[in-house]
Amino acid sequence: MTQIDLPNWLPSVGRVLFVVYFVLMGASHLWNFTEHSALLKRKGVPLPKAATLLTVVMMVGGGMAILFGWHRIGAAMLFGIIFPAPFFLHHFWNEKDSYLHLSEYAHFIKDLSLAGAALMLLASA
Repeated sequence: MTQIDLPNWLPSVGRVLFVVYFVLMGASHLWNFTEHSALLKRKGVPLPKAATLLTVVMMVGGGMAILFGWHRIGAAMLFGIIFPAPFFLHHFWNEKDSYLHLSEYAHFIKDLSLAGAALMLLASA
């Protein structure tokens, strides 16, 4: 089997693409703190304001840690916030409307996939 040499910049671009989601989403939760806390309350998340603040810290902090080379800490922070999220927030199985069912399912699977990516990064750090 032939080894393919990939460009040296590829991991850096991948790292930026991975963390931009978490940094922007964490910042969005901060900018829209009241609305996000209200959503968490409607979803039955305990202590919704504290959960929103924790989400901001973990997403922005974890993303920035990875961006600056602290992969193990950042990946652990991101996994810690993103893995439990779909089980609290994206109950697609309860949705009767087909669009809402599909939307919640997509978010559920996305969060699990991102948690898997964080675990791979943690394991390779």
